[in-house]
Amino acid sequence: MSHVSPSHSARATDHAVRRYAERVLELDLGGEEVPDHVALARARAQGVKCTWVRRRLAELGGIVLAAGMRDGRVVAPLEGMTVRVAGGSVVTVVTPPLRTAGRRGRAPTRQAA
Repeated sequence: MSHVSPSHSARATDHAVRRYAERVLELDLGGEEVPDHVALARARAQGVKCTWVRRRLAELGGIVLAAGMRDGRVVAPLEGMTVRVAGGSVVTVVTPPLRTAGRRGRAPTRQAA
């Protein structure tokens, strides 16, 4: 877990928890037409501990808040994701994670899928 204190915990939205389940855990929750609350119920039915996911995302988002910002991104390489924070809330999870700058400060090129 993060080393950021609980006082710097961000709020994790239902959408962010859903994206974690879809993108990190690779679950099929029904597609874009399914509302977030229904997708979370489906994730729980498949054994996802949504409370744990929400807490983890809130802690990662807290890194942005601890830096004195309300918007930003946090790369979590262990999970293979980037957490996006907007307005003090974790709003989504992106995979693969954003890459850091390569040699000589240039960002490495991404391979086409």
